[in-house]
Amino acid sequence: MHLFVGAGAVGIGLGATLLTAGESVAFVARGATARALGSQGCARTGLFGDASFPPSAFSVLEKPAAFDALDTPLDAVWVATKSWASDDAARALAASPAIRASAAPVVLAQNGLGNAETFRSHFPSERVFNASVITGFRRCAPGRVEVTVHADAILLGSLFGASLDPLRPLAAALTRGGIPADVTPDFAAELWAKVLYNCTLNPLGALLGVPYGELGRDERTREVMRRVAHEVYAVMRAAGEHTHWPDADAWLRHLYASLLPATERHESSMLQDVRAGRRTEIDALCGEIARRGALHGVATPVSEALAVLVRALEAKTCPEP
Repeated sequence: MHLFVGAGAVGIGLGATLLTAGESVAFVARGATARALGSQGCARTGLFGDASFPPSAFSVLEKPAAFDALDTPLDAVWVATKSWASDDAARALAASPAIRASAAPVVLAQNGLGNAETFRSHFPSERVFNASVITGFRRCAPGRVEVTVHADAILLGSLFGASLDPLRPLAAALTRGGIPADVTPDFAAELWAKVLYNCTLNPLGALLGVPYGELGRDERTREVMRRVAHEVYAVMRAAGEHTHWPDADAWLRHLYASLLPATERHESSMLQDVRAGRRTEIDALCGEIARRGALHGVATPVSEALAVLVRALEAKTCPEP
């Protein structure tokens, strides 16, 4: 069984994909989402085709510890919560004796930096993995998501040098379910590529209320994106990290040639959160770049300004502290 902690757009999207592949799935959900899943089922529409499943096709759990009552072995634990909920999710999962005793991989399908390190404090390094998802999921209603855009295959890997063998059947199942997926031996490069993508696009999209493509068509937003990309590269190099492109300008050429054309209609998860009055993941993105920049003596004024502006926007739209 694939256990999904976080039944938002990404969690439902990936869960429905695995259901399409014939896999067993359980969602950890609360409130309106749990009620909708239990009464109406779940569905994935848009790119890669439509698939819907009745409530009898999967399980709904109110908390991870409820898995202890299920007589089903775990294939994987997928964490699709917001980055700011990582510590709570890790603690809740570790509190379940069945999950803690399992050898099943814990796969973090989250944005931002620091999530894997949080989970490693609760689980052995060889169980903690990451997923890079550059597929646009839009939550239409509780339990129902639309795949709006797709830029690249979902990539699974480890930041801690763990064996990738547990990930191969997961990638194969996602691919069977309709969304291409693969395993990579260098997930650090993928992580920083995703951080570049999210830091340059998500805050601006949230602040201006526009999809990705609008950002690439305006010289003023392109200049802000250029500065953010250079700051991320400076921090990455100071920290001894790396990605696939030799410098920020090379990555920006890739962004405009490949990534933006494939995702221009997508509205970022950060914009979706702002509109829904939810807390954003800015602290794990531009906020974390600014924090790491200060740690390494690297100036990150644009990233820091974007983080401050998004937090100010949150204060207006989000009831949470």
